[in-house]
Amino acid sequence: MLCHVMNCDRRTLMKSAGSAVVGATVLGSVGTAAASGSYTNEYYSGFDYWKYVPDGVGAGDPLVVMLHGCSQTADQFREETRMNAVADREGFAVIYPDQYNARNGALCWNWYYDANTTRGNGEGAVIAGMTQETIDAEGLDSERVYVAGLSAGAAMVPNLLAEYADIYAAGGIHSGLEYDAAETATGGTMAMSYGGPDPQSQGTQAYETMESYGITSEIPTIVFHGTDDGTVDPINGHQAAEQATQTNDLAADDADDGGIDDDPDAVKDGYADAYGYTAYEYHDASGDSVVEKWLVEGMDHAWSGGVSGGEFTAPGGPDASEIMWNFFDGRTRSE
Repeated sequence: MLCHVMNCDRRTLMKSAGSAVVGATVLGSVGTAAASGSYTNEYYSGFDYWKYVPDGVGAGDPLVVMLHGCSQTADQFREETRMNAVADREGFAVIYPDQYNARNGALCWNWYYDANTTRGNGEGAVIAGMTQETIDAEGLDSERVYVAGLSAGAAMVPNLLAEYADIYAAGGIHSGLEYDAAETATGGTMAMSYGGPDPQSQGTQAYETMESYGITSEIPTIVFHGTDDGTVDPINGHQAAEQATQTNDLAADDADDGGIDDDPDAVKDGYADAYGYTAYEYHDASGDSVVEKWLVEGMDHAWSGGVSGGEFTAPGGPDASEIMWNFFDGRTRSE
């Protein structure tokens, strides 16, 4: 569970279900949720989720799954990331799974418990179920399904990529952690502050999990992190990217041979409206960027390039929603 209030006590909000926290204000309304298309509240296995299908999107089109952070609702995450606007422009559907306070008083996804992250269990299974339900209901392309999240939602992403590599073709980790970074709430607090286990070993474990389900193909991953993140220490962004390079190195040829490693193949510096950034690319043998790491200088714990006035956004940063989609676009899941 990750705190999403910039000045909050992390240890307080790292408690499990039943924690007390002031709820975040939901921005916008259903009536303003989309420029066009259908935005509906759906229900799956005790959880709500919001589904946006732009006009003209349907059979054969992609799907993006967006996971909110702590003290944040799914609809607020929709508003703050502006991912529906990207979906309108680019032609894909989006769903926003919603945590509820009976499972976690801070509205965090419980990313640190195996009971929620191992295949067929808990919240991970619910998110995967919502994903499959949406694919079936809308006739979407099951080979082009992507998952991204912020903070606690981001911490779920590498677990979903490994445990459900037969569903997700790529993932985005914004201000999150590496695969299986903690086993308990206390361990989660420690990982947030100091980093998780060795990312090389976690990368190997993630690949072994994928392999146990018969998936041995690359799982492209893009990481965003602010260099001034006071909630999830930036070491976690570095670890998430390194873990992904190790997982993809093994997935590329079933060999730990450094074909994809933590030494970037390309580095780009840039400046958005209010923040500088450095983007690192890690290429496979074909020269394709299979892992990217975007470090946003001076940014705290917030969605880069989000809506102006948002509670958990850095509107002057590079547009993470657009950049993540550009990274996902065209990537397909393979066995």
